[in-house]
Amino acid sequence: MVSGLCGGAPVILSGAKDRAGGRSEPRAPLSCVRRSFAALRTTGGIGILLLSAGSHPLAAQHSGQQWDVSPQAGRVTVGDTISLRFRLRLDERDLLFDSVPRPAVTPPGWVRILSVEKLRRQPDRLFIGLARIAFYRPGPQQVPIFQLPFMRSVKGLSRGTVSSDTATIEVEPVLTAGASARLRDIKEPAPVREPDPRELLLGLAALGVAGWLAWRARHRALPTAPEPAPAVALEESAAPDPYETALARLASIEAERWPERDVARHYEAVADVLRDYLEAHGVPARERTTSELRWALPPALLSGSAGRRFEEVFEAADLVKFARRRPDAPAAAAFLILARELLARWRDAVPAREMADAVR
Repeated sequence: MVSGLCGGAPVILSGAKDRAGGRSEPRAPLSCVRRSFAALRTTGGIGILLLSAGSHPLAAQHSGQQWDVSPQAGRVTVGDTISLRFRLRLDERDLLFDSVPRPAVTPPGWVRILSVEKLRRQPDRLFIGLARIAFYRPGPQQVPIFQLPFMRSVKGLSRGTVSSDTATIEVEPVLTAGASARLRDIKEPAPVREPDPRELLLGLAALGVAGWLAWRARHRALPTAPEPAPAVALEESAAPDPYETALARLASIEAERWPERDVARHYEAVADVLRDYLEAHGVPARERTTSELRWALPPALLSGSAGRRFEEVFEAADLVKFARRRPDAPAAAAFLILARELLARWRDAVPAREMADAVR
């Protein structure tokens, strides 16, 4: 039901049953309804009727988090590039899974996100960054809300999403009401003369004659060269297999028995073996976070049990490295077994020659 006022009295545009008595609410007279819609047309272009179904807030900022968005100051017109400065402060227990903010929802057609830079870490758990957007509709416009996934090393909040604040920007039209400027008429394009077929044939004939003369002069000037002797093919030494190299390194790590004295080094060394295996096949894995690496891998390496093993191994390594979790020796041994299984599934999922072509 959408209601309003017409001459001081309520206007009901669609009737509804009264749940208690079964009575129908009275409808407004047709003339009054027509005047209401005429008023909407004369006062502002487009009227939007919002039907509320309960408040569902977007992903909120948790305790210890603050994400400020500061648009550039000054006059903004339709189509201007607007710089948004991000200033994100996290709790000391938080760890970002990604450092490139993404919009929470798809922006409408008149909002363009031109670029979003990677957040740079500053002292005191502070991250700063920059984004550039443009609006193609005048009036007050809402800045899109951006989000980042994070992890907190406390019970009950292993994963979460931190959302940015928003701001309202007043976008001014390029031409104001009553301006003397006016649109110019669009002129028809100047006709282009079509090429004469005779000129095209004459040019091709001249090009052919010139090529034949050059070929004849070259063969007259150069003596006949003797045929080169067949070169002896040298067998190239076979490159080491990345899979066998990775298995040998895992066996060496197991022999070191690091879980008994430095379990963090054990987890870091195993994760480095997996990343170096991907690097050997052309996948840049050394300088990427777990979230960025998940986007870089081909789908075949993340399907089925390989995807589950990837999550188990790299999440466990992140918890030890960033959340300072210290598993016992049996858990460290099981972690090494999972790494070997993940290597085997990667080798069987994608052939070595196709791995480099699968980088996104």
